[in-house]
Amino acid sequence: MSSSSEEDGTLVVKEEELENDGELWDSHPRRSAFSPYRPVTVLTNLQRGNIQTQTAQVQPEEITLHTRAAMGELSSDDLVGIDVDEVDSNGFTPVMWAASYGQLPTVKVLVQHSANISLEGEDGETPLLLAASNGHHEIVKLLIDCGSDPNHVDHMGNSALMYAAHGDHSHCANELLEHGADITLTNVSGSSAFGICVARGSKQVQLVMERHLLKLLEPS
Repeated sequence: MSSSSEEDGTLVVKEEELENDGELWDSHPRRSAFSPYRPVTVLTNLQRGNIQTQTAQVQPEEITLHTRAAMGELSSDDLVGIDVDEVDSNGFTPVMWAASYGQLPTVKVLVQHSANISLEGEDGETPLLLAASNGHHEIVKLLIDCGSDPNHVDHMGNSALMYAAHGDHSHCANELLEHGADITLTNVSGSSAFGICVARGSKQVQLVMERHLLKLLEPS
């Protein structure tokens, strides 16, 4: 079994990807955590106001706790007497969906109701990794302030900083670096966050990282 070099900037998500190291992450199937879950089309369109009221309505039983978290439609009243860390068929909790979708108020409500932000999905996904992979820097900051480990890695060794680098999410990268994210970590393919952003052409994250490195070299 071969592995990619750091220069390849490979963000490995599935073990099978190591068997074909010449291709980048985008060419491989990904788990739902990294191809973000979307509520059913009707729900999405209803939320955005893109369809008329005569369109067939979704029945209430189809709107799960996790769907509502992803849509940002949970309130404190909705969380009374329920398990806020309930895991769905994807292995994700409501706070994972809310973080993935950038639903900051929902993440706050869930955290206030003692949602466990350290729980991991089947492949080591956490709310912090999901937020960073989708560029939600305010949620990244909130989760770190609430105790999330900025250097947690998934089952393939990918950190939140690596996901921010892959997506060129500079604000996320800055939050992570300001809160102790380790720029030297490498995943199972040997790729670092810096190597990933160079290979991906993530110019904004590269600039953030270069400034961070220069700051570290400044005399105290």
